[in-house]
Amino acid sequence: MKTDSHKPISIFLIEDHHIMRRGLASLLKIEEHAQIVGEAASGEEALKLLFSSVFPDLIIMDISLSGMDGIQATREIIAQKTQAKILILSMYNNPVFLQKALEAGISGYILKESMVDELHNAIHTIMSGGRYVSEKLTQIKDSEMSLESLTPREMEIFEKLANGVSVKEIAHEFVISIYTVYAHISNIKRKLGIEKNFDILRYAMENKIILRNKIN
Repeated sequence: MKTDSHKPISIFLIEDHHIMRRGLASLLKIEEHAQIVGEAASGEEALKLLFSSVFPDLIIMDISLSGMDGIQATREIIAQKTQAKILILSMYNNPVFLQKALEAGISGYILKESMVDELHNAIHTIMSGGRYVSEKLTQIKDSEMSLESLTPREMEIFEKLANGVSVKEIAHEFVISIYTVYAHISNIKRKLGIEKNFDILRYAMENKIILRNKIN
């Protein structure tokens, strides 16, 4: 895709997985005839590089980054470049993450699982001045993926995990097996639309769950 009849769209990539970043760059060059003008593996690195040269037409960024995540990085970028166009790539088909990203000022949000199918439409929509949200997310009701969907026991375990309590300690406290705790964790991640255990802490922080073990 091109911004006009002569100049290819310039894109800056922010993705902490090298193989994923290289694959995405190749896809954009081949399918969109885009010019990759910069790459970063973290939000902190991106902020240093983005404002040291000509600003790109579009920033494509993973939401889950080590250190500063994609939502935080978006806030920082928008604070300095209010008209910046940012497309978030995410593994989270969760309305809560989408809402946080929209509030930060993104122009688009697509799921990694449907990236190949939706990337072209997302870029076209954003560069035409619109906003694009992955079709799968528009079909999900907030009530289907929220803390309210957790059972009382799942909520207890969620809070324990968010406060840094280990699986072994949870099993001991609730007098259940470790395998039962893992089964609850699997249900929690499925209901909240997250895939990695460390994102339970991030989800808790983003939703203002009190991390009691962190506060003295």
